[in-house]
Amino acid sequence: MAARGRARRYDLVVIGGGPAGLAGAIAGGVLGKRVVLVERARHLGGALVNTGTIPSKTLRETALALSGLRSRELHGVDLSLRRGARVADFLHHERAVKRAARADVAGRLALLGIERLQGRARFIGPHELELAPARGAPRRLHARHVLIATGSRPSWPAEFPRGHPRVWDSDRILELERLPRRLAVIGAGVIGSEYASTFRALGARVFLVDGRAELFPFLDDELARRLEAAMRAQGVEFRWNERVRACKAPKRGPIRLTLSSGATLAVDAVLVAAGRRAELAELGLDAAGLTPNERGLLDVDARFRTAVPHVLAAGDVVGFPSLASASAEQARVAVCAAFG
Repeated sequence: MAARGRARRYDLVVIGGGPAGLAGAIAGGVLGKRVVLVERARHLGGALVNTGTIPSKTLRETALALSGLRSRELHGVDLSLRRGARVADFLHHERAVKRAARADVAGRLALLGIERLQGRARFIGPHELELAPARGAPRRLHARHVLIATGSRPSWPAEFPRGHPRVWDSDRILELERLPRRLAVIGAGVIGSEYASTFRALGARVFLVDGRAELFPFLDDELARRLEAAMRAQGVEFRWNERVRACKAPKRGPIRLTLSSGATLAVDAVLVAAGRRAELAELGLDAAGLTPNERGLLDVDARFRTAVPHVLAAGDVVGFPSLASASAEQARVAVCAAFG
């Protein structure tokens, strides 16, 4: 259905309410601009608040506390809950932190007079967007500048079944009902390595499978070697130069992975952490005169302007390093530069 009525005019339309989008919208508000933030999900915060950074760090700190208690051999401390607990049992505080983070963000947006809209936005022209709201009829938005900060979603290799109750991606791993005794983590990137260490500290036997030959090639070599040694000392079992060729995942019983070498692994659960893909497919970029590059990302200059100068991009949609703090800073730079 086409949007009806005259387009509402804004200095800045921000698409995406994750760390980059929030930082960009707040920067625009601080500069006194008329800003609208469009987010399709019910809650703001993106992976930072809802599925990634805050939840995973909360679980990690819980794991470190438990493993620290165990290593100090404190008398009278019962850690048996590790053997039968749900992941959710470790995340009571995480839910409170998420509520506080969401309230803080909403308060800052309101203080700066930033409008919030829930729905999906797509370009219908270089400065025109159509919003399909969660409720009601579509509407049109006219933007002097647009910041694309739609983030990313986990990649899902064809070898792994979708919707299986024990095969997870990094956005949903914390919905795991029970802590597994044996976990295979596919992908030794930042996310995979963090969860591998966390679940090992919680008592699971962890296999970390990656097609490369080393950990974090973007790091200083000595740091990467020391980190790998620390993870090995913790008990993480690496399977370098291996790819999963097949995954047999019955409803009950072990999940069996066949690796490229012919070796097999029998595990209780699988975390697929094989990278992420930018969320750009539904934006109608061609109407704005934009095309993603061969890696599915948006090319930007030093001020995070795309090939169409009034369209900015920040965060996962521009690629490495794809970290929350870096994404937020990219968005601030972009918006400040756009408004001089």
